[in-house]
Amino acid sequence: MTPKYAAVAQVLVKDIQTGRYPVGSLLPNEVDLAKQLGVGRSTVRAAMRELQSSGLISRRRNAGTRVEAMGSELSEGSFSQAMTSIESIQQFGVDTKRNIETIQEIVVDEALSKELGCRAGTKWLKVSSLRVIPDHGHDRPFCWTEVYISSEMSALVLPRLRSYDEVFSNLIEEVSGRRIVEIRQDIFSTVIPREVGLRLNSEHAPVGLKIRRKYYLSPMNLIQITVTYHPSDRFYYSNVLKRV
Repeated sequence: MTPKYAAVAQVLVKDIQTGRYPVGSLLPNEVDLAKQLGVGRSTVRAAMRELQSSGLISRRRNAGTRVEAMGSELSEGSFSQAMTSIESIQQFGVDTKRNIETIQEIVVDEALSKELGCRAGTKWLKVSSLRVIPDHGHDRPFCWTEVYISSEMSALVLPRLRSYDEVFSNLIEEVSGRRIVEIRQDIFSTVIPREVGLRLNSEHAPVGLKIRRKYYLSPMNLIQITVTYHPSDRFYYSNVLKRV
């Protein structure tokens, strides 16, 4: 059975695709949408998160909800992400929930240095976790993430890791007083390792995406690396390309 919020998201996607809410227009507010669709505001809010994370809408305080693009219907249990800026990656922490499994200090060996794109022999704090989508009515995770935080920041962030809800790059900015100025992203097709597949409940569907992101703190220090595994049936990227 499709959750209410997912059904509402599909209705709104169809309304956008058919031109009821064209690109550039504003959607009705949450109260009006809830009345029109016969659901609660929390259901509308969850549906809005789906559309925002897929890049179809943008939301700004005191400016309303603007339609940014058209898209395909969202399937139950899947997550889409639009990547246009550092802020869009930071939104990822707002739209999803992290369940930390392990935290450990490591020294990067030769094999891992090639996977991460950093020097062998360097020390990092490794945080392994599952991410789930709130309000989906089930706990099936949609990705496994390994976050590597440079040893120069580990002592500052370690006490707050388990209680911090946003992406860890935001925490690094908070404790350092500096800004993330660049994120370099690489996307690979991959066979998901068996141990990761077991945690994702996806051992029978091992093909997916591996996404590596390298975060640079001002002026240009490599401060964090993330490696994320996504099963093929639970994630896709959405991008809009425009002529300049």
